[in-house]
Amino acid sequence: MWKSWFKNIATRRKECNYDPLLEYMGLLCEKIRSRDTLKRSLHDVSFCIIDLETTGLDVNTDAIINAAAVKIKSGRITKIYEAYVKPPIPIPVESIKWHGITDDMLQDKPSIGEVLPELLSFIGDSVITGHHINFDIKMVEHHLQRTYGVSIEGTPWLDTMLLHKLVMENNTSTELDDLLSAYVVECDERHRALGDSVATAKVFLRILHELSSSYQTLNDLFRAQQDMSRKDNI
Repeated sequence: MWKSWFKNIATRRKECNYDPLLEYMGLLCEKIRSRDTLKRSLHDVSFCIIDLETTGLDVNTDAIINAAAVKIKSGRITKIYEAYVKPPIPIPVESIKWHGITDDMLQDKPSIGEVLPELLSFIGDSVITGHHINFDIKMVEHHLQRTYGVSIEGTPWLDTMLLHKLVMENNTSTELDDLLSAYVVECDERHRALGDSVATAKVFLRILHELSSSYQTLNDLFRAQQDMSRKDNI
């Protein structure tokens, strides 16, 4: 019976132009979107701090050129990922002034289609975290939809900007530089994905330490952040 079942599945997949890479990407997205992690204690959750450098700020027309991710578990940084990406469009001069990444630097780098499977695999079942992380998620989502037709829409996320406001409710700072100063964290290479993600990870660890006595589970912290987000119309 099992042999017949597998044979039928294989036949249907062949008829539907089955693509194992698309299935793999779909499974990765499903793992990232899962909300099972919300039930866990903050001490048991794995976080993944993400930062991107792009050709610009339009999520529909601009492209990722530098991606980095930092994995946090049990209060410490455990893994680091970084990639440079060759974009399908030229990098505007205004953006180069910001991050210093030029077209010549990316000539031999992989395409976003090659980098996305690596990045999503690195994230795994960790909670996506970052500073103004909505932009990064939307940019990744756009590239996933355009390249593979898959989605991470609806994934739980944490934003250091909102979490900082939970620590200091009257604070209106929204820039990463303000948080680096507030938590006395140095950034080795500002406005590069790896430098910013490592610095953000250190800020996040200090915020998490401040909040750990008030919030026990990830869901508690996630709900408090969402309330703060609605309050600020973010």
